[in-house]
Amino acid sequence: MTQLSFFAADEHVPDPTDLEGALAARGQSTLAGDLAQVSVVLDSAWRADALMTLLGEGSLDPVRSGTGPDGRCTVSTARCAELAPVVRRWRRGAVTAVPEGWIPTAGALRVWVLTAGTITDSGAVDLGIDAGVEHHAPRRAALGEALARAGIRSTYVGPRGGGPLLRLGTARARSRLAEAIGAAPVGVPPAAWPG
Repeated sequence: MTQLSFFAADEHVPDPTDLEGALAARGQSTLAGDLAQVSVVLDSAWRADALMTLLGEGSLDPVRSGTGPDGRCTVSTARCAELAPVVRRWRRGAVTAVPEGWIPTAGALRVWVLTAGTITDSGAVDLGIDAGVEHHAPRRAALGEALARAGIRSTYVGPRGGGPLLRLGTARARSRLAEAIGAAPVGVPPAAWPG
C-alpha cells in the first residue's frame, strides 16, 4: 500500500485541489465550458467562517448564502478557470465521482474535516459523505480506498448508524488524520477538531 507523506498542514497555502475534500464530502460542483464552481452546504457558522477564510486565502472569492435559523448555509467559490481541472477530475457525466487512484492530500483532508467532520463521544472521527452514496456502493468504496491509500483506515457507517459516513475508529487512523490536517483553523471549537 502506498502511504502519503504529509507535510505540515499549518504551512500549506490553500489551492483549488483542496476542494477535492469538499467533493469527497457533500460538496456539489458546476462546470460550464472553462469555468467551474464548488458549493457546499454547512451545518454551522464556524464551518462557514473557516471555509470562507480558507477559500479567500486561496483567491477563490467565496460567497456565503442562505443562513437559516438552524445555522445552515451554503458557501460557494466564484466561477473560475482554476477549478475546472478539479471539477473535471471529479465528474463522470453530470455526477460527482471519485477519481481513480485518488489519494487525498493534507489540504483535501483538512477541507473534508472542516466541511463534514465530527468527533463522536467515544473519540472516533466521522467524515460525512453525500447521502447519495448510500445507494452507490462503488463511490463509498472508492472513498474508503482513497483514505486507505493515505494510510487512514475507515469503516463505512450507513444511515442507521448516523451516516452515511466513514468512521476513523482506531487511534492510529485518528493520529494519521490529525498529523495531516494540523491545528484547527481560527474560530473552530477545540472539541470539533481532531488532534
